[in-house]
Amino acid sequence: MEINGTNLYVAQYGVADSPPVLFIHGHGGGYHWTQCQGERLGSAYRVIAPDQRGVLRSDPADVEITMEVLLADFEELRRRLGIERWAVIAHSAGGNYATEYAVRHPEAVSAVVFDCPCWDFDANDRHRLPLFARWYDEAGAPASAARCRALAALPRRLTADDKTYELAFGLGDTFQNFSWFDPADRPAFEALGRAAGFTDEMWSRSDSHLTTLRDLYTSKLPLLARLTQPTLLIEGIQDPATDPVSVAAYRNTARAGRTITFTRSGHFPHFEEPDHYTDVVLAFLSSVRT
Repeated sequence: MEINGTNLYVAQYGVADSPPVLFIHGHGGGYHWTQCQGERLGSAYRVIAPDQRGVLRSDPADVEITMEVLLADFEELRRRLGIERWAVIAHSAGGNYATEYAVRHPEAVSAVVFDCPCWDFDANDRHRLPLFARWYDEAGAPASAARCRALAALPRRLTADDKTYELAFGLGDTFQNFSWFDPADRPAFEALGRAAGFTDEMWSRSDSHLTTLRDLYTSKLPLLARLTQPTLLIEGIQDPATDPVSVAAYRNTARAGRTITFTRSGHFPHFEEPDHYTDVVLAFLSSVRT
């Protein structure tokens, strides 16, 4: 679909006249989520899952990607599809976007499911950096360990310019396995991505969203009290992205918020516990007016 001057790939599941649900993915795209949950949730809802501007099957980015650009795309997509209100399911960094979107457009969003959201990248970094430091020590990389500890101790808020993602990815498989309750599930997840047949260039398009880090480091925790919609927080018991400070803020301030902890999941409950995930989301959406 042509949306705001670019072509977005929009996957849809379910029947057109079913209650609509927008899926907002995080960095890297939402292909795995759609393969795990698109048809399952499409049994009761019209699931609309765009590859965001610049990502995977959508056109390569031709403008700087910011949160403002992405929110405008979501609203234009809603208008083009003739949808008055839709529920939102948002994973990872998508939860950051979804919070801003729901606060700005309360008339358009009926409910929000936060799937392992990243609401505050500073709080998340301070939660993870001490762990990174320990792993760098174990790997015999004291300089990187010292850098982790120095960043975690800074009296100011961390920003995109601190490039903590470089320290994360510098850990290689240790960091990748960190996102899983059972790292043995990771090969099947990666095989699902390979089976899509996307080129390396298509996968690399997600790098265009690194420019959103400036927006993502602005904490969305103060906005949680302004959400007027019913919301559900899905947290994996070993999810490194939704840090304890953020979970506590949600529980204390989200007025119509519920929390469900998936006891055998890390950052990908929709993949690690797919049946339970479907049941939880369907039960929540059916209990609220979507």
